[in-house]
Amino acid sequence: MDILFFCTLIPIMGLAVNVASQILTFRLLKQVGMLKSVFFGFFSGFAVFLALQFLLSPAIKDSSAGFFISNLLIYSALGYCYFHFINLGETARRIRMLNEIYHSEGGLSVEDILKRYNSNMIVDLRLKRLLSNNQLSFLNNRYFVKKSLMLYITKAIVFMKLVLMGKKSEFD
Repeated sequence: MDILFFCTLIPIMGLAVNVASQILTFRLLKQVGMLKSVFFGFFSGFAVFLALQFLLSPAIKDSSAGFFISNLLIYSALGYCYFHFINLGETARRIRMLNEIYHSEGGLSVEDILKRYNSNMIVDLRLKRLLSNNQLSFLNNRYFVKKSLMLYITKAIVFMKLVLMGKKSEFD
């Protein structure tokens, strides 16, 4: 097999390690939450990506920097897509509602659905999750943002929305 062809597969091999280690971590280590398992998977795949990239870089001498940059962008994009694939199934209310209605024997009434998906409950669950993940603090009956990785990710996403859509959110 041609070495250049093998080099193009490095991001895919990194993604395979990312997915496998995320799934194993989440299923086998019950104390690790979904978000932490996703980060662990991404960085495990990234370690394999770097190892393969540097092992093969002497064989592709003249174009190793180009392969590294393009493969880095590809691996990052694949990891980003995998994160959102998981996030879609984990947090999208429409998908969860369809799944719950599908698995209910006699269907669900509007009252049943509203019991599961009222806005107060949803906001309360999200706030509890942000507090338990140490991304918010609660002091004097008010919530405050803590410096965390998610804060920086949030800022990056808001910046990307501003660049791409010309506004910070869909409500602007």
